[in-house]
Amino acid sequence: MTTGDDCVIFVDVDTQRDFLDPEGALYVPDSVAIRPNLARLTAYARNRAIPVIATACAHLPGDPELKAFPPHCMVGTRGQTRIDETSRPDSRILGPDALFAEPRLPAHLTVEKREYDVFSHPSMNWTVETATVHSDAIFVVYGVATDYCVGCAARGLLERGCRVLLVVDAIRGIDQERETEVLTDLVSRGATLALTAAVCDDSDTRHRPSLHDAG
Repeated sequence: MTTGDDCVIFVDVDTQRDFLDPEGALYVPDSVAIRPNLARLTAYARNRAIPVIATACAHLPGDPELKAFPPHCMVGTRGQTRIDETSRPDSRILGPDALFAEPRLPAHLTVEKREYDVFSHPSMNWTVETATVHSDAIFVVYGVATDYCVGCAARGLLERGCRVLLVVDAIRGIDQERETEVLTDLVSRGATLALTAAVCDDSDTRHRPSLHDAG
C-alpha cells in the first residue's frame, strides 16, 4: 500500500471468537470466509509498523446491548478474545471506561466497549485526534459486523472528517441486504472501497485505484 506522506491506521473491528468462530455465541454468517484476509491484513500492519486500533466488545451481565442480542463477548470468556488471525500479544488494552491521553498511538491499541458503537468509548475521540494530529490519515476499516459495529466505526470516522477505506472482502454483515445499504450509505458519505490484495500491495499503483482517493 503506497500512500506517500499520508499516515495509515488500520481499524480492526471486533474480530472476536464469538463473532468469527462458527460455534461462537453470535456468529456472523459466512464470516469464517474472511479469516484469511484478516490474517493477511494483520501481518501486513505488523510487518510495516502500521498502527492498529482494534475495537472489542467487552460485555458484563446487565449491559443494555444484551437486551437486543444474546450474551456475547462476555468479559473473561474465550469468546471475548480475538481470533488467532488478528490476535496481537503486544496490544495495549484500553478498558471500556479507561482514558487515553497519550501523544501518539501504540503499535496496537485494543479499545474495549460495552456498546456496538466504538465512539461510545470516552477516549475514542481523543484516539482519533491523536492519530490525525500530524497528518491527513487514512483509516483502513475491516472486521464485523458491517451492519452494526463496522458501520458505526466507519460512519463515526467520516463524521469527524477522516478519510475511510473499507476492505470489502474482509468484512461481513449479519443481514446481507442491510449490509449493502450500509455500504451504499458509507460511500455516499465519502468512504472508498478496496480489496485486501490492493491494500496489501506495495507495487506500482498506477494501474489500480489510489488510496489517495479515499474521501
